[in-house]
Amino acid sequence: VESIDEVAGIYFRSILIRDVHVKVPQHVHPHDHATICTSGSAAMFVDGIRAGTLYPGDVVEVKANKLHEFESLKPNTRLTCAHHGESAEAARRV
Repeated sequence: VESIDEVAGIYFRSILIRDVHVKVPQHVHPHDHATICTSGSAAMFVDGIRAGTLYPGDVVEVKANKLHEFESLKPNTRLTCAHHGESAEAARRV
């Protein structure tokens, strides 16, 4: 995790993955949130099934209680997750 910020009631967690084929481990949240890819690219998996590829500017919704993980496909891939403020405390524990 490169940075964590809370702005305007939204909790942001930014992850920079420097190498290719590195995974953000599978995990789950009890709330919906969004993930944006700002550089590189990443494969997204939901409940163990590949759900697509993210490129810079792509934003995806991750539904509550869905196991999800990301795998970098290019070096220096940056992903940022945005959680609403009420769910920020749970997001901080992941």
